[in-house]
Amino acid sequence: MEFVVAESFYAAYEALSDSDAAVVDDCIRRLLAGPGSGWARQGRIEGESGGAWIITIISSSIDGTLYWDYVDAEKLILLALVVHKA
Repeated sequence: MEFVVAESFYAAYEALSDSDAAVVDDCIRRLLAGPGSGWARQGRIEGESGGAWIITIISSSIDGTLYWDYVDAEKLILLALVVHKA
């Protein structure tokens, strides 16, 4: 499965340390392998401009939330990444 990255996601991802980026990378790989899984669809939010699925990221160094949605059946968009140091 392909994915595209929103500017808001990229800005947060770019600020991560290498080790924190590796944690997020693992989550992205799992998401791409199984976007229909319960793990990938932990929650859903709806807003005026659409909706997004939520993945909670928890590790020894960071915790955060990855917001994503489908572009179409073959492509995902990574919308936003909110990260807090653990």
